[in-house]
Amino acid sequence: MAAERRSEILDYLKAEHGLVRVTMAWVRNRYDTSWDKLSRPRADAIAAWLKSEGVLHQPAELPSRETEDVTLYSQHTTIGLFIAAARGEGFFEGNPLAALLMLQGHAKTLVRQETNGVAEGGIVD
Repeated sequence: MAAERRSEILDYLKAEHGLVRVTMAWVRNRYDTSWDKLSRPRADAIAAWLKSEGVLHQPAELPSRETEDVTLYSQHTTIGLFIAAARGEGFFEGNPLAALLMLQGHAKTLVRQETNGVAEGGIVD
């Protein structure tokens, strides 16, 4: 059954810490094994399902050609949250201030880590 294989997409994404690059053929094969090829409506159906699972993608419109690559990222991971904030998607869609505040907070954390590394004799590139 098609829905049984869909979990493979989510499992692979989880195993790769929320960020993967795959072909659309790979996605199609796991979304619905009965489909022999993609079309615009099928790519849109996959995109809707991914969104319902908290998974966003780049490019913003899923390609309808199987040979094209797509990057999938989970909004429920640290890296996915940063990507969504930078692109103004998911939780941050229509709320650029929230995205800015989150990214600024992370930037300050990175500066503190860099400063602490220098204070402890660490090498900073």
